[in-house]
Amino acid sequence: MKINKAAIAISILANLISLMGLTGCATVDQKIALNYTRQNHSVVKHTGNVTLARVDSKPAAKNGFGEWIIGSLNNVHGVHQADLTSERSLGEWISAALLHELGQAGYTVSSASVLPATVSSGIIISDIDLVFNINKGIISTDTRHELKFNVSVFRNGIKAKTFSVASRDDRTVPLVVSKEGTEKIMLQSLQDAMQQIIPDLIDLIDKK
Repeated sequence: MKINKAAIAISILANLISLMGLTGCATVDQKIALNYTRQNHSVVKHTGNVTLARVDSKPAAKNGFGEWIIGSLNNVHGVHQADLTSERSLGEWISAALLHELGQAGYTVSSASVLPATVSSGIIISDIDLVFNINKGIISTDTRHELKFNVSVFRNGIKAKTFSVASRDDRTVPLVVSKEGTEKIMLQSLQDAMQQIIPDLIDLIDKK
């Protein structure tokens, strides 16, 4: 049986193009929703008013559509190809999660652009930082994620304590990370951060 050299060459070229497509990187941005939910595990319902404010320490980048850039979509070598974006900023996302958790605990919560000087119980979120890199390979994708922020508690206008919170997650998954998978990583990171901080916040807020 004669071997068709032209057919072999075409087959090899097609395979190379296919591999280039797999190793090639995302050429368009991936837009995700930043949501927050967590089951209420509070046994004791607390009372009192809590005011929440936020200090955005550095300007966050936006793309041409006005979406917040929260991560990087890279090729297998870590070279940036596109952005991970959201319509919600990280600060808004974290603030909403904290308001949700404190509300579930029983407090009457409100937000303010600036914490009142004489607030009886207040919280300021600051130093928000996120690293989220998604490196797409041929048969798997590596994700590196780290969320950090500080939470300061004020009682009667005086700072009582500042907590530093960090949640990290590095993983390798088959093929690509879907939009839903990316949203799940973000949700789990914030849930982990809230579980770290909420018990300590409640202790300080309720302290006589």
